[in-house]
Amino acid sequence: MRKFIKILLLLLIPALGVAQQSHLDSLKKSLRTARTDSARFTALMALGWEYAETNRDTSLYYDERAFSLAKKNGHALDQAWALCGKGYELMHLGKFPESFASCQQGIKLAEDPENEKKAWFNWGLPTAKVPDPHKVRIFVLAGLHHNLGHLMGITGSPDQQIVQYKLAKPLAAEANENELLGLINMNLGHAYNTLNQLDSALIFEQNAERIFKQTGYKKYLGYVFGVVGDIYLKKQNKELAIKYFHKEISTSIVQKNFGDVGYGYFALTDYYLADKQKDSSVHYATKTLDILRFMGSKDLDKAYENLYKSYQLAGKTDSAFKYQGLALTAKDSSFKATVKSLADFQKLSFKAQLQAQDLEKEKAAIQTRIRTYVLLAAIAVFMLIAGIFYRNNRQKQKVNNLLSQQNEEIVQQKEEIESQRDSLEQTLADLKATQTQLIQSEKMASLGELTAGIAHEIQNPLNFINNFSEVNKEMLVEMKEEIAKGNMAEVNEIADSVIANEEKISHHGKRADSIVKGMLEHSRNASGQKEPTDINQLADEYLRLSYHGLRAKDKNFNAELVTVFDPSLPKVNATAQDIGRVLLNLFNNAFYAVNQKQKSAGADYKPEVSVSTSTANGQVVIRVKDNGVGIPEAIKEKIMQPFFTTKPTGEGTGLGLSLTYDMVVKGHGGKIDINTKEGEFTEFTVSLPV
Repeated sequence: MRKFIKILLLLLIPALGVAQQSHLDSLKKSLRTARTDSARFTALMALGWEYAETNRDTSLYYDERAFSLAKKNGHALDQAWALCGKGYELMHLGKFPESFASCQQGIKLAEDPENEKKAWFNWGLPTAKVPDPHKVRIFVLAGLHHNLGHLMGITGSPDQQIVQYKLAKPLAAEANENELLGLINMNLGHAYNTLNQLDSALIFEQNAERIFKQTGYKKYLGYVFGVVGDIYLKKQNKELAIKYFHKEISTSIVQKNFGDVGYGYFALTDYYLADKQKDSSVHYATKTLDILRFMGSKDLDKAYENLYKSYQLAGKTDSAFKYQGLALTAKDSSFKATVKSLADFQKLSFKAQLQAQDLEKEKAAIQTRIRTYVLLAAIAVFMLIAGIFYRNNRQKQKVNNLLSQQNEEIVQQKEEIESQRDSLEQTLADLKATQTQLIQSEKMASLGELTAGIAHEIQNPLNFINNFSEVNKEMLVEMKEEIAKGNMAEVNEIADSVIANEEKISHHGKRADSIVKGMLEHSRNASGQKEPTDINQLADEYLRLSYHGLRAKDKNFNAELVTVFDPSLPKVNATAQDIGRVLLNLFNNAFYAVNQKQKSAGADYKPEVSVSTSTANGQVVIRVKDNGVGIPEAIKEKIMQPFFTTKPTGEGTGLGLSLTYDMVVKGHGGKIDINTKEGEFTEFTVSLPV
């Protein structure tokens, strides 16, 4: 079967090329000999359609000429049809904002029923002609929404893509355009396949296959088979997937749709590469490149890359390196074109234009409502004036009494509103006071958690002080003995040792004093005064305080502490107690996460908390990472919110990370990022400006 397809393709290519050129020559002759604008418009649109898949710049040229001709004649619906073709080609040329503008302009023209009177209606449509002007307009509108669906898909908005296709679908049905209806079902299936909604995708592709077979319009039937093949591949039904990829190729060859032949070869190449079948992958990668070159395509980077991978799989390194170089060159060219098109900016531009379009529609609706209200108000005023002239003085008195009563009610409502405002202001003040108390409570709670760690850290310098004091005592006794003997050299040596020990006692005393001061600073409200701060020292100190604090609560808990500090790290102008609280919160959370995982993990699990410092882009970067339980994706965006906590009741206030965010971002102009995978790790990255 494969051999037959290859022979058929080789035989068809020259004949099809000659046939296509003959048809193009005939259309160009029709354009040259046309005596009316109507005939010229038909020839221009037909030429645009013929070049649509082979030379998009040429197709765009004919579509623009057709649009200008329709505009000159004041034929709005003809303009909309030309804009449909123009938008399609601009999209494939990567000019997304221009494509969007063309489609929107066309939709505005096609939505107006009055424009049904402004068309020639002898366009030489690619699908069945619809003589009814109303159905022609609906058909054009469906085609424009169909184009917008393509545009949303190619710019990475599959949800909007589906919306546009679903807008086009009932329009195509109303216009009795079954060929277009088949295309819409086909593209809906592709969009749902992109979103991995495979059952929905399969239903739409089956609808498209049925419609194409019923109408005999089979140009894109091969593409339908290709999408179905991809769906079955995702469903792990490889046998059916391969069957449909081959159906895509054979059907597309018969329909002269060589773009879909190329897609089929791509799919088979990717499949055999993944299955590590070297001969088959080389075979189909070569056929992919052949068909793309025959079509004159410039997008050869994926074909080169597949050949490189296939030859590498087959162990043919020379050929692999050759196509690797070609792939890199083609990718570089494609990348530059992508950068030039500013795709990311254009996506944002589309959203802005969509919003602008919605605002324009809303504005028009508001203006309509305003006109209605003005008219109703004018009628009401007229009736009021008529009533005033009609009614007698008694009725006037009743009106005055009613107005007086309404004024009293307004005054009463105003007093109630002012009372409610005062009450709300008091409630707000109470909430702010409560918030301040909660924040201070959180700080004191974290201080309580530090107590055991602080005791452990103070114990070390105190042990040094006690030990050196005992040694000095013994050495002074020895000094007295040497003085009595008159051995001054020994006395001086002992005195030097005592002085050195006293310096060590002083050093460890200052160390203990520093720990106590740090504890006191942690408990105070921050003064806001910033000073040069050694982040390495701060991080090392709070890491050990946090660790020993948790160890004091749970003697069975152990974790490996990994520190990677940049020795050349510059000091940061910061409030030390605030950054200390930030680090303490992050360390406490990290130790909590690994402790929770240790309770359920096996014996092979080794808890690890690491902290590292570095500089990047004029900022000091602190990374705190643990291999604990991680954070679920569903709550990742919420963990910085006040009072949100994942800990059981009584174990967390939900203020730790909220305060951390405020102190880093608002207090120090830095930023904090989270990278996590549930069940594996969590890494917080704090960046502070130097």
